[in-house]
Amino acid sequence: MRVLMVVRPASGGMKEHVLALARGLAARGHGVAFAASAASEITDAAQEAGFTVHDIPLTGPLSPIQDPRAVRALSVIVRSGAFDIVHAHGFKAGFVGRLAVRLLRSEAPPFVVTAHNHVLTRTDTPAATRWRYRTVERSLERYVTRYIAVSESIARELTGAYNLPADKVVIVRNGVDVTPFLAEQDSAAARASLGVPADVPVVGLAARFSAQKGLRDLVAATPELVRRVPGVRVVIGGSGPLESELRSQAVALGVSGSIVWPGHVLNMPRFLSALDVFVSPATTEAFGIALIEAAAAGVPTIATRVGGVPEVILDGETGLLVAAHDPTALAQAIVGLLDDRRTAIKLAEHARRRAIMEFSPDAMVEGTLAVYADVLGIDGAAPADGAPSGVAG
Repeated sequence: MRVLMVVRPASGGMKEHVLALARGLAARGHGVAFAASAASEITDAAQEAGFTVHDIPLTGPLSPIQDPRAVRALSVIVRSGAFDIVHAHGFKAGFVGRLAVRLLRSEAPPFVVTAHNHVLTRTDTPAATRWRYRTVERSLERYVTRYIAVSESIARELTGAYNLPADKVVIVRNGVDVTPFLAEQDSAAARASLGVPADVPVVGLAARFSAQKGLRDLVAATPELVRRVPGVRVVIGGSGPLESELRSQAVALGVSGSIVWPGHVLNMPRFLSALDVFVSPATTEAFGIALIEAAAAGVPTIATRVGGVPEVILDGETGLLVAAHDPTALAQAIVGLLDDRRTAIKLAEHARRRAIMEFSPDAMVEGTLAVYADVLGIDGAAPADGAPSGVAG
């Protein structure tokens, strides 16, 4: 089987998802190539992994100038590549891919789209944006053979808010390679690299500084943490458009000395080993790969009850869930786990076992192959005759 992955410029969770899927397919003898913008992290990573990448001008936002070029370029690649499946990831890649499929008509192979994130059910999505996304999805739905949702909450959005046919939507949960997070880390060295004393409580996360990550609420919860937990440090790794606002908020609340801003985190297993509690205050979250990474690293986790998070964190069993937009509840939960280390360790142990058993890349790859086999009308997804073992150009 030959698969063409169509991906917009992506980093973080989507990048890791697509690369894990591509590697898993290649390891099973299927040919995989990418169609993506040359100037992107996903392209660099795919080429480094040995995959062929076809350059198309696929940018982030909708573009009346670039998008027609991307459609034409993609249609040429699909027509000449003899691909059995075209698999787009995310709204933008799905939009361009559908127009290319429409252009190719009967020449087009089955077209699969994976929905990675919430749009219509997010409270911060403008009404005009919701209307635009819904209109595009409904008008071009007939060109999609199957939608893959990475969580039940995404599936509900596709069949509910978008009103897409339920028989076209399949749930294949994200898989995460947790191996790097299972290795023992030097916690004291990790804290030293962050400039944090070895003997103080440390909570935090690494994320993009955007509204949906809920970092304003974590900063707002910090005064209560400082009041109730002497010496506590809140570590907020990452960067993004809200960085200046968040730093100003910390100064205004008088807690800037208790918050550590280490910038972009390059080594997540080491970073997580510095934490006593991992906190995810997101206001929207389709799945939460970082939650699985924290679980695999053995860090007790507190997260907000949004989107697909309750599918990853079982409240009271593998972590604690609190309401979004509630800094007081967030602070209380953090203090509770810092005070009750027996419960914290128990939750972390259960979470680690579940991360290893239920969210493996193999399960994601096999689930995706089952979708491919279904749309191709075959009994299984064994490599096609003549398909190379590994990557395809």
